[in-house]
Amino acid sequence: MTKLTTEEIFNFPCDYPVKVMGKDCKELHSEICGIIESYAGKIHPNQISSKKSTKGNYISYTIRIVATSMTQLNSINKELQSHNLVAYIL
Repeated sequence: MTKLTTEEIFNFPCDYPVKVMGKDCKELHSEICGIIESYAGKIHPNQISSKKSTKGNYISYTIRIVATSMTQLNSINKELQSHNLVAYIL
């Protein structure tokens, strides 16, 4: 049995949801969009959905991109993880 590589499993290019959660503040949206756009190109508003937590302290964003490689996804995740406004990457 041949083991598939990550590249084969994802079948790039493919639609991919980047899910990010952080404190609900004005800067979070623009900061995460800026990071993702630097790797995946301009994000159209219809690619973004958001949901506030029950108490309204946190917000999660799902940003759908066309992923082109595992390197691209790893770079996005690494930069998002190191950002001080990002609490979790789901």
